[in-house]
Amino acid sequence: MMIKTLHKDDRELLEGLIEARPSAVRRLYDDILPAVIYWVEQNNGTEDDARDLFQEALIALFRRLENGEFELTCTLKSFVRIICRNLWLTHLRDRRKIDATPLEEVEPAEPDADLLGQLERSERNALYFRHFDDLGEKCRQILAWFFEKVPLAEIARRLGSSENYIKKRKFECKEKLIRAVREDPRFEELS
Repeated sequence: MMIKTLHKDDRELLEGLIEARPSAVRRLYDDILPAVIYWVEQNNGTEDDARDLFQEALIALFRRLENGEFELTCTLKSFVRIICRNLWLTHLRDRRKIDATPLEEVEPAEPDADLLGQLERSERNALYFRHFDDLGEKCRQILAWFFEKVPLAEIARRLGSSENYIKKRKFECKEKLIRAVREDPRFEELS
């Protein structure tokens, strides 16, 4: 099997998945699932929906890996999030479907404002995730736990730090993320 990635860590993680190493699966869950849960909850879903999507995304990833050559042109985190986002948008679209009316019987109408709003939120979330991926690993983990509503004391315990340090780092990481998003040229288009 040939695996091509931009980052050595991603290749090692994918090789671990192929070999069914529990540590690789656990790392995938720890690194990516919190952001998927946050995104789905912000887009009319629940944590259970996000977990189901994540499972589907992992199955899709395994199938791609089983097919032989696999080339990853972005980070593994972004790849899995893109799969989850596409699955969720498909789910939302399917949930909204009603009995089809022949096209010739349909009056011209403006695009559904709710659907347009969802697409705009999706674009903003993609911009957010792009910059979230650029943060350091510790920043991503602190913010992911924070967005999961894990108490600061618990985050400090998990990372072996003081609560004041975590509070300060969370603030710094959040500010860095906000600044990066606002400085992105696409931010003005999506505001």
